[in-house]
Amino acid sequence: MTKKQEITYHIIFWLLFFAMDVFAEIVLQGSTKFNLRDLEFTILQVSLFYLVYSFIAPKTIPQKKWGLLFLGLIFSLLYFAGIRYFLEEVILYTITGEHNYYPNSRKPLFYIFDNSYYSIRIFLLSLIFYFVKYQFSINQKISELSLGKKQAELQVLKSQLSPHFLFNTLNSFYADALVVDEKLSDDILKLSEMLRYITYENEGEDVLLKDEIHFINNYINLFQRRFSNQLFIKTSFPDQVGSEKIPALLLIHFVENAFKHGILNQPEKPVNILLKIDKNQLYFKVENYFKLQENYDESGIGYKNIEQRLALLFGKNYSLEHFSKDDRYFVNLQFPLK
Repeated sequence: MTKKQEITYHIIFWLLFFAMDVFAEIVLQGSTKFNLRDLEFTILQVSLFYLVYSFIAPKTIPQKKWGLLFLGLIFSLLYFAGIRYFLEEVILYTITGEHNYYPNSRKPLFYIFDNSYYSIRIFLLSLIFYFVKYQFSINQKISELSLGKKQAELQVLKSQLSPHFLFNTLNSFYADALVVDEKLSDDILKLSEMLRYITYENEGEDVLLKDEIHFINNYINLFQRRFSNQLFIKTSFPDQVGSEKIPALLLIHFVENAFKHGILNQPEKPVNILLKIDKNQLYFKVENYFKLQENYDESGIGYKNIEQRLALLFGKNYSLEHFSKDDRYFVNLQFPLK
């Protein structure tokens, strides 16, 4: 639902709402008139509606805080009665010299009870509007995730033959190299494991964190092998990882980016990769130096895709910072484990 559509629906609702009130007044009294008290009452109803719609509902319904929602209802009763009393029995009384309620009816408990019909009506209507908006937003996110998954599956199907062929070929190379060069066969095995991980074990949306760490370690080791172990990379991963899961192939993007743009062959400027778990939250940091003339794209399509994916999966329950300072680039990522 776009903002323009939302505003249009609200305008239609209020036109119908007040038209029904006018119609009811004509039926009951035979005529209708509009005065200061009607204007005040209209503004009060609208203000309560958007207090619930914009503040109380968003702070309680998505988090399923039903106790706080009930307190929001109590607050709405007091808010409506209190503001109405102040406007009608104090301000308008000063202007017109007339009370809207008789003396006995202006007692606090009766006044709140008498106004509860209007406040609860507005409260429930506002909740209905928010529920519709919230459900529409959830369905839209599900559709986007489903579409993204379908596109990824299509991409896998398009490229499945090549990885499958390479995987089987690498296994043959590994068997042949095992009797010739143990180190070479080790590297072939790592490459084969990486290909297996991407081709077969990474079919779902989530993967085991320990498998993702193993994949990153293999990636780093193969890079070291390619450059004769002359790369300076410091890693810190948890010693023990359980059955925690994370979105598939999420972390490797940041490692690839550091290796692609970063300085890797200077011992005083190592690439630092840190992963830790604290209170069911994953913290992932990558820091690397880069050449100042290097075109380091901080807002490229890769980061945009990652941020869109994180937003769809975690809503607002994640943080991602990536920025450069002098000749260093920093990535700080945090999200809940599954």
